[in-house]
Amino acid sequence: MQQLPRSATETPCYSVFRRLILRWATAHVVLAMLLLSGAAHVAADQLPPGVLALAAKAEVREPIVAWCKGTFRPEKPIAYALAVSRSGIGGRYLAIDSDGQVTELASFTGGADLACYTPTEAKALSASIANSETIQGSIAPLHKTTVVCAFVEETAAACWQYSTADKAFVRVGGWTT
Repeated sequence: MQQLPRSATETPCYSVFRRLILRWATAHVVLAMLLLSGAAHVAADQLPPGVLALAAKAEVREPIVAWCKGTFRPEKPIAYALAVSRSGIGGRYLAIDSDGQVTELASFTGGADLACYTPTEAKALSASIANSETIQGSIAPLHKTTVVCAFVEETAAACWQYSTADKAFVRVGGWTT
């Protein structure tokens, strides 16, 4: 008795090829979301006046190498997350509110890479991470305010959000590549 050939979608080769394509596509979607997130890497003379004014008010002396705008507390709608460099490699991530209050989020090694997300964008990024076979982690926003995510090491990112209950920034996720 002769067996009928399987359709192209039922072959083992197709299955392996499909998994490889999905893995590649998922990784590239996550990377595209990170790159298009609104993070800015700028020279000091290209910083917006709002960033410079708040950094001066907060007495931030280190060079600002990256920034993004957000709303960390509902009562203080203008705020920025900054990456400032130290001499040598690395630096620290800061959150600055409109009153000039500075909170250090973390230090980083290597180059600065940070982004500000709305809770909806953070949840979408978390869904992309969950579907990735090469990136592990998640982001779980607690409030309706901005989520700040940044690479603290070359392959590890952390995310924070201001908690009104704790009156501090709390970690709400992260990922490793």
